[in-house]
Amino acid sequence: MIEYLLFYFFMFLFVFLISLFLMFKITPKLIDIIKANNFVGKDMNKLNTPLVAELGGVPVLIAFVLSLLIFLLFYFILFRGVMLLNILEFLIIIVTLLFIIFLGLVDDILGWKKGISQIQHFLFPLLLSVPIIVYTILVGYSSIYVPIFGVVSVGVIYSWLFVPIALTATTNSFNLLAGYNGLETGLGIFIFLTISILAFFSNNFTLLIILGAWLGALVGFLKFNKYPAKIFPGDVITLANGAFAGICAIILKMEILIAFLILLYIIEFIIKARHRFKTECFGIIQKNKTILPNPKGGSLIHLVLRRGKFTEKSLVNRFYIFQIIISIFTILFYFLFYF
Repeated sequence: MIEYLLFYFFMFLFVFLISLFLMFKITPKLIDIIKANNFVGKDMNKLNTPLVAELGGVPVLIAFVLSLLIFLLFYFILFRGVMLLNILEFLIIIVTLLFIIFLGLVDDILGWKKGISQIQHFLFPLLLSVPIIVYTILVGYSSIYVPIFGVVSVGVIYSWLFVPIALTATTNSFNLLAGYNGLETGLGIFIFLTISILAFFSNNFTLLIILGAWLGALVGFLKFNKYPAKIFPGDVITLANGAFAGICAIILKMEILIAFLILLYIIEFIIKARHRFKTECFGIIQKNKTILPNPKGGSLIHLVLRRGKFTEKSLVNRFYIFQIIISIFTILFYFLFYF
């Protein structure tokens, strides 16, 4: 058992480092190419609103896919007798993520506020959840584990109702809490690092490898997306983060636990819903670089801004702290109720 866990860890680290290395190599060149083709957007949290490269999902996608291909080549050549990889699960996850990434890329290319409409943001993830629906039917998922109460059987409702709604909700929720340098990327890193720990102790080697590739890409991207950002993540990263979190919850059978892990996004979704999704996260920038909350509210960010003086960097760091605390409790709950 210990040998397998060590193998899991080193394979996770292997694919993580490949993805990270690729990000460091390709992102600076792609930033220049993206700017040269005029895919730029205003940094709304700066007084002079400088133009910053968009389409940040492109280098992340390249590093993610290439690192997995390199891993597969390495794995099947050297470990043909160690079939720990669930090929069906691997393909289902990758196909679903690539569908969502394509959706985000189309939205990013069309441009902010000109891309896919809100109703399309709801409908497309609903349709793109079909591979996961098929997977849950094939493996016979029909129940949800509720801590303290135990396993609750829901039958076919799980695949046909819960799965598409869950994936649509998580995909779109991660697109709501955004707009600050390093916010989306950093929160994603903490969330998927936590899920990686859950996958490791749950012995899910397949999911762990995919998480390693995605985490490596996100950590590498943060170098260029943190304050002051050289490139924005765009919908590719936010939608993929949300979809992947939902996929992980279903694959690991930890729906309630991972719902708690993404609590910040659930709160943001509730606040935005109360404002009919017509509000944004941006505040009012001052000359001393502090940010005042929008008087109309409509975001968890505005609630935080009302409780102190924050610059963009300190505000993002505060949300990092929130997520780290939530992640620690998530891991504790895992060992108390799931392990």
